[in-house]
Amino acid sequence: MVNIFGLNFNLIEVFDISLLILFSLFVWIFLKRTKKKNLTREGIIFMYRTQVGVKAINWFGEKFKKQLHSLKYAIISLGFVLMGVMTWMLGQTLWLYISRPEITKVIKAPPIAPLIPYFPKIFGMSSIFPPFYFIYFIVALAIVAFVHEFSHGIFMKLYGVKIKSTGLVFLGPILGAFVEQEDKSFEEKSKSNQMVILAAGVFANALFAFIFWLLYVGFFFSSFTASGYIFTSYGVTSIPLEDITGFEEVENNFTKVMTLNGTYYIDEGLSVQRDMINLTQMIVYPEAPAVLARMKGAIIMAENMKIRQHEDLTEFLQNKNPGDEVTFVTEIDDWVTEEYSLTLASHPDGSGRAYLGVGHNTPNPKGLVQKFLYTFAKFKDPSTYYKPSWDGDFVWFIYHFLWWVMIINLLVALFNMLPLGMLDGGRFFYLAVWGIFGRERAAKRLFKWMTKSIILIFVLMMVFWGIRVF
Repeated sequence: MVNIFGLNFNLIEVFDISLLILFSLFVWIFLKRTKKKNLTREGIIFMYRTQVGVKAINWFGEKFKKQLHSLKYAIISLGFVLMGVMTWMLGQTLWLYISRPEITKVIKAPPIAPLIPYFPKIFGMSSIFPPFYFIYFIVALAIVAFVHEFSHGIFMKLYGVKIKSTGLVFLGPILGAFVEQEDKSFEEKSKSNQMVILAAGVFANALFAFIFWLLYVGFFFSSFTASGYIFTSYGVTSIPLEDITGFEEVENNFTKVMTLNGTYYIDEGLSVQRDMINLTQMIVYPEAPAVLARMKGAIIMAENMKIRQHEDLTEFLQNKNPGDEVTFVTEIDDWVTEEYSLTLASHPDGSGRAYLGVGHNTPNPKGLVQKFLYTFAKFKDPSTYYKPSWDGDFVWFIYHFLWWVMIINLLVALFNMLPLGMLDGGRFFYLAVWGIFGRERAAKRLFKWMTKSIILIFVLMMVFWGIRVF
């Protein structure tokens, strides 16, 4: 490990940061030596205009003209769906910051922030997100930008919109791409054709998100094997607040809860209940063997029995009795293990069964959006600990790369369809309202109102985040 500015980095990360520095140097030299007629500065960004790719766009648009025409209403429909979902998610996020102030203890990153390399490490969110190396960032960005802009371009060709140039956008080492149309040629087209061109980019991103999800799932099944049981929580119970007689801070960020009927524990996650108002019951951990030992990690061994999933642990405990001394082995990280010698307790339900005191949360998606997203995540059991079946480091590297390309494509598709002035979704919304009501003046008014409302939501989210954090 190498310590840089108080943060620990492994050798892969050191190599990756070196790559970031070299790439930034390359971009700086490129911008310095590029002919000024091809390079313009607009605010803090540089735009490099070329004709590279125009022939490929024209060829593709001509070659697959029939198939592209058939996608017209699918693209418009998806545009509306993405716009609705993203607007709903934005409102839900604002409500979350207002109603659940403790969220900032878990998600410390600001709600509005650019997606930058190493943000999970920078904001202390490594337990939520996989590593986000610069190499992931730059390759994923290239894929996302290429498919997005190429899709815009082929539909411009399809509907006869003149393409002025293609090119790259530079914001420091962050790259983007663009296809620049002739505005007059674009605005002469029908509203529906303009909407198709605007939504074509996010359609391509959504399609590639699905393609990379298939690659992600396929790679998972071919490269990982079940190797343990992940408990996400200790066994819990609830107690009336009126029975609590006191609290005592103990080791490992645990707090002992003394009551009239016994002793319980809460950890850092459960301790947020102490700040809640109008609470009558508190969720706590009983004095179970796993709690007293502060067991952590995935359970991979119980005595001489390999534990590959939850059912294996259940079977093992069924053959044990309260009072039996058992040795468990857990794995905290790849090849980092801990051993615990515990005396099993009696199950609190009074059945007389042996009790360890670990459990896991079963996903319970609510609402259409959550259920839809969960459909794509349930290919693996969240309570099972999976390990690579071959070269571990390389497998994890590819697995996380596929995940990030999938997620960034999805995020770009969603964010870009926000009905916000400078985004594709902004003009898409404006054209849709104009087409529905038949009055451009009404469309402009609603468009301005929607843009101001979304900006206000962004500001409010940052304000509530800032109040909670600072």
